[in-house]
Amino acid sequence: MKLPGLAWLELTAGRDQAGMTTYGQRAIFQPRGLAGHAYWRSISPFHGIVFGGMARNITRAAEQADRAKARTGQ
Repeated sequence: MKLPGLAWLELTAGRDQAGMTTYGQRAIFQPRGLAGHAYWRSISPFHGIVFGGMARNITRAAEQADRAKARTGQ
């Protein structure tokens, strides 16, 4: 994807003190010039929708895999 800057997505997974799985994600963009700043400002309102949906889909898939594993006794 060609962008007016550098972009990456950080994903983390781990366990909290109660043993529950945690998931985190962070979108990072380093704009290049005025075009990069304009691009970031124009799309930033949509990040909650796009990345929120991504987080929900990952969570749903993990929960389904956990339920399937519990059913088979593994």
